[in-house]
Amino acid sequence: MAEDATPGLSETERARIREEMRYAIAVLKESKPAEIPKSSLEKFLGYLNNGFVLLLIGSLITSLLVPRFQRQYENRKQLASLMQECFSQFLLYTNSLWQEYYLLFPLIHQSEISKDSYNQYIKEIGEIKLKRYDSFAKLEALAIVFRKGTPKQTSSVEAALTDYAVRVNMISAEIDTWLRNLYCAPAKCLRSARGPVDPEFSPYDSFVNLQGLMQGIQEDARKASELMVSQIPMPK
Repeated sequence: MAEDATPGLSETERARIREEMRYAIAVLKESKPAEIPKSSLEKFLGYLNNGFVLLLIGSLITSLLVPRFQRQYENRKQLASLMQECFSQFLLYTNSLWQEYYLLFPLIHQSEISKDSYNQYIKEIGEIKLKRYDSFAKLEALAIVFRKGTPKQTSSVEAALTDYAVRVNMISAEIDTWLRNLYCAPAKCLRSARGPVDPEFSPYDSFVNLQGLMQGIQEDARKASELMVSQIPMPK
């Protein structure tokens, strides 16, 4: 304490005041709580508050994590798109058999047909079959997408499609037999090795039997469709 700042005080009073100030400062230092050491989490959060560290973390997220998530999203999107295309191709495949079946409908009340008419129906059915074979080839290629993480193992969808195709071909063969029986009636194919399978062929009754087969294949198609749809990932 400078003397010119306190001109009215004696040296003794000044010494006493200085002593009291020293004592007060010592008391304040002792009463101040001890600084608690920071935990690891607090130190880590302190580092995160650093602008440079935040910039570095942001750069890592932008350059590494964001492209990775983007690729995963694009892969899932492409997977779902291929599965949906496969399902659409399956619907085309199933519809072709119904086209073949309903082609016979105008003939169910006829007792016989001419050779020219028979050949025309055979031609139309053949065109439907070719389209169906082409559709199934595309379907088989697209169905590989249902293997997902096991590319060398046949999926349940592929197995269901194969079983369904066997049933379709069997019914298609029955349609061929129905048409051949109608053409051969009553006695056109006696000298042919491929005569009527049923000598007592009835166009209407046999068509009703085909109808039962078509109802069964429709149920098989429904099950295969449900299996495919259940494995198509929904958009998030």
